[in-house]
Amino acid sequence: MAEVIPQLDEQVDPGPRDAVGHFLFAWSQLSALGGAVLLFGACALSVYSVVGRWLFDAPVLGDVEMVQMACALAIAACLPYAQMKNAHVIVDFFTANASVGVRRTLDRIASLVLAVAAAVIAWRSFVGAVEAANSGESSMILGWPLWWSYLTLGPGFLLLSLTGLYTAWKGSMHNEVGEQ
Repeated sequence: MAEVIPQLDEQVDPGPRDAVGHFLFAWSQLSALGGAVLLFGACALSVYSVVGRWLFDAPVLGDVEMVQMACALAIAACLPYAQMKNAHVIVDFFTANASVGVRRTLDRIASLVLAVAAAVIAWRSFVGAVEAANSGESSMILGWPLWWSYLTLGPGFLLLSLTGLYTAWKGSMHNEVGEQ
């Protein structure tokens, strides 16, 4: 019996085909990969600290601060990829019976609102970094300067804003290749 097995290339979503979309998609993938690595590192640090506390009464000093910072950065890094993949959680209770055109219009409006909100968060992250650096604000246990934590959030939200603008302009990835 011959079994038909789809090729890997047939299963992979190629993403956008235009140059801007391709660039944003690739940048978003790289950002999400970095976020995943950070999140994995935060999990490993947390497990190491809990095991150290349990077995040797020696937790990692400042583990909660490091995990909080890593998780915030990981979330900011992964959100643009979710936007490009049209993978955000959608509550469609009111729009389930709406036409495709209405849903597409609402999706584009939501993408624009997301783009504006992400741009504001990116801007305020950069401003917060400058203010934290000027005031010498630092974390409570480790004494790390907080400005770099704010500064590292900005690029993820800036990329999220750009992907929001792109998806509002082009429509969701699924709308380009056909409704699912």
